[in-house]
Amino acid sequence: MHVNIWRISLALAWLGRCCFPALPATPPVYQLTTVAGSDLVGDGGSAVAAQVAQPEGIVMDSAGNLYIADAANHRVREVTPAGAISTIAGNGHPGFSGDNGPASAAQLNQPYGLAFDAAGNLYIADYGNQRVRAIGTDGNITTVAGNGPSGSSGDGGPATAALLLGPRNVATDAQGNLYISEFDGHRVRRVAQGGTIGTVAGSGIAGFSGDGGPAAAAQLAYPAGLALDAAGNLYIVDSGNVRIRKVFAGAGTIGTVLAQQAFGMPNIQLAGLGADAAGDLYIPESGNSFVWQLTPAGALAVVAGAAGTGAYTGDGQPALQTALSTPVEVTLDATGDLYISETRRVRCVTAATGIIATVAGTGTFGFGGDGGSASMAVLNTPTGLAFNNGTLYIADTSNQRVRAVAAGGTISTVAGNGTPSYAGDGLPAAGASLNSPTGLAFDPSGNLYIADSQNSRVRVVNPAGIIATFAGNGTSSGFGGEGQAATLTPLDSPQGVAADLTGDVYIADAGHNRVIRVDPAGNIHTVAGTGTAGDANGGSGALGELYNPSGLAVDAAGNLFIADTQNHRIQMLTPGGTMSTIAGTGSSGFSGDGGPAAAAQLSFPSAVAVDAGENIYIADTGNNCVRLLTPDGNIATIAGTGDATYNGDSGPALTIALDNPVGLALDNLGDVWVADAGNNRVRMLSATQTVVTPPQLINVTLASSASLLPGPLAPGEIFSIFSGVGQSMGPDTAVTGAFDASGTLATMLGTVQVLFNSTPAPLYYVQSNQINAQVPYEMAGLVAAQLQIAYQGAVVAQMQVSLADASPALFTLSNGTGNAVVVNQDGSINSDQNPAPRGSIVVLYATGGGQTLPAGVTGQAAVAPYPEPLLPVSLTMADIPASILFAGEAPGFVGLLQINAQVPSGFVPTGDLPLVLSVGPYQSPSGVTIAVE
Repeated sequence: MHVNIWRISLALAWLGRCCFPALPATPPVYQLTTVAGSDLVGDGGSAVAAQVAQPEGIVMDSAGNLYIADAANHRVREVTPAGAISTIAGNGHPGFSGDNGPASAAQLNQPYGLAFDAAGNLYIADYGNQRVRAIGTDGNITTVAGNGPSGSSGDGGPATAALLLGPRNVATDAQGNLYISEFDGHRVRRVAQGGTIGTVAGSGIAGFSGDGGPAAAAQLAYPAGLALDAAGNLYIVDSGNVRIRKVFAGAGTIGTVLAQQAFGMPNIQLAGLGADAAGDLYIPESGNSFVWQLTPAGALAVVAGAAGTGAYTGDGQPALQTALSTPVEVTLDATGDLYISETRRVRCVTAATGIIATVAGTGTFGFGGDGGSASMAVLNTPTGLAFNNGTLYIADTSNQRVRAVAAGGTISTVAGNGTPSYAGDGLPAAGASLNSPTGLAFDPSGNLYIADSQNSRVRVVNPAGIIATFAGNGTSSGFGGEGQAATLTPLDSPQGVAADLTGDVYIADAGHNRVIRVDPAGNIHTVAGTGTAGDANGGSGALGELYNPSGLAVDAAGNLFIADTQNHRIQMLTPGGTMSTIAGTGSSGFSGDGGPAAAAQLSFPSAVAVDAGENIYIADTGNNCVRLLTPDGNIATIAGTGDATYNGDSGPALTIALDNPVGLALDNLGDVWVADAGNNRVRMLSATQTVVTPPQLINVTLASSASLLPGPLAPGEIFSIFSGVGQSMGPDTAVTGAFDASGTLATMLGTVQVLFNSTPAPLYYVQSNQINAQVPYEMAGLVAAQLQIAYQGAVVAQMQVSLADASPALFTLSNGTGNAVVVNQDGSINSDQNPAPRGSIVVLYATGGGQTLPAGVTGQAAVAPYPEPLLPVSLTMADIPASILFAGEAPGFVGLLQINAQVPSGFVPTGDLPLVLSVGPYQSPSGVTIAVE
């Protein structure tokens, strides 16, 4: 039976409003479901619209495909010559798995350098896994050097038995030798064709020495980029020594070819290196954001970059007039075009023109999905959680936002504009600036409190959506006076917040090692902690000692629960002021399940929640699990494997890994909600509901809603999705679309959602085997997109779809062929019985006209001035041009193109005449007619 995971009512940020029974001595078995967060980063669509987290190594293959080591995203990605991006290795989560199988199913950990050999094998410096791996021409991945542990040993033996220490960059020579820079091992090593490893440069001790002598005896410091010239000379970016060094082929001696002083500017930082067939070296310099060229004759010149702040200033200008943003790696293609990886983008300088343009990345990473399903949204370090009136609120910390998930599963931003700053008080919260929001809480009046940690403040959003500062003066120095106004009080990295039923708000002033209470009059009172880091150890002093307290919770009796993070304890403060330890021994570790919580070990607990049955839930962050303290005083683990990794989105909670769980919230059904920060997800733990196994993906077909024929889709087009018998992608009973309060066609209908590269599509109609939707205008300019269909929060189908600037098709009276839908001049519907007279005016309807002017707005009905296709529109009847009086969006409709045309007169034949609509070079399918007399 399907379970609606969004059956949530008023949350228990202040607890005690609902009746929870005490749990049995044996804790229940929880099922886990992911309710918010995904790994969607734009694969399947245009590379310039995709998110790239940390592009490092880049390389081209002989077919013109560009490969990007997306290090912080733990992927290797491919950009085709047509500009489509996909992941060929890694799943977005750090780890090691998948050897001897498809690279697309493997895990990587901070991939950096990339290189091809002559046979077409792609080598990956899998830095975090202390390995070099290779993707063969069959698509399978294997380890070719290193075996996992850190070290620098094994010379003379098999490379797969050797230890590597920070493999950062790779290169290959014409003989098939593989070179590996050991960034942390201060060596460059070589794997011969037979698989034996040896050292070619570096003694393993960081420093600078050895020029003029054997390279293997010289000292390097953090070697990075590698390149070879046609003569077999090896060039090394000796980053710690800020120079380029050269190992001479044959002789094996080393020398410096470029030193820091040659650049003539301060703050030189080197990492990557590229070379062309002529022997020129290309050197990205990240300290000043330039790319330099060093010729074989020793001439050094800038080839890309201009003075600037490092901010993106646009494309389409000469590379020498365009600021770069921390370039780190370069590569060249066969025509000499120069590719540069910089902050969250890869750009290309065309050799023929010197013009620079982005080829991958939007310049942002980690945010997406507003207006769509939360399960397909992109979060970035979610921390605090809270509920109010059936809506889940998430502190999306690294996105500098607070986001809300409505009961239907749609996500939106309610506070924060994504810029880390302090601004916006007195204005709508969604336009304000936050800086690392963490803890969240609601009071009984519906005010939302946000721990704006790096602004040293707590902000409040009232029910009308207006934000203000509630506590903190923006400084962290000092403690303020007892009874002082909260807005005048210094706070130091406030973390947790909690509100009770009487109007008091509690703040974990983490950096000050205390918890303060703000009374209804707005004044502060210290209730726990002396301000000095220490371990209360259950002491009953007036305030006790805390060490970086974070999460807070209040029960109905007024007891305050404190996650005393760096003391590895959960403390309880009674209304009378007595503090005691209820969980944790004070030493970091994991132990004690099944026994007294006070004798158990915790590790950096950061959140706590309590229900009305006095069951206490603990985010045991350092142990990557959630634990439960029952009223009998015993503790048990209810979620997490203990491994900080990702292994799935649903299943028994004790089998699904959590990575840095830091936030908790409870609903009134007994479900536990967990902010799984390291996995960028919010999970739900349910002991009373059976988690439905995600459905297997079904096969679907796409067609123009006018022609009912498959083909590329165009921006703004009305299209249909069909599934086979028994393959449901929507409700059994059809649901028809409606406009929301803003006049936009809804993108969530009958719990169905369709996304193009995470952009939700407006929906006209959904039913189990058919969906009618509009292609978002945001797809303009793309050649492909990743389409996903979600039903009841789960992805049921996904595929890559081709896109075109236009894909015109005329609506017909029956199944895409035959008589078009034509309104004759007298208002009758055109047919053999009601033909249009020659020379009369007729109105036809189509879709697939593409982007418009003014630019089309996805899901909005056309209003004057009615948008017209950017490309020219023409119409023929029996191959004779018809005069077009108007071709634009039909008034009051979404995605419908209206054509007012005059039937040719003169020698035009009568009867059923073939109709062809053209938009630019794109023509409508044949088989459509108009009756003419």
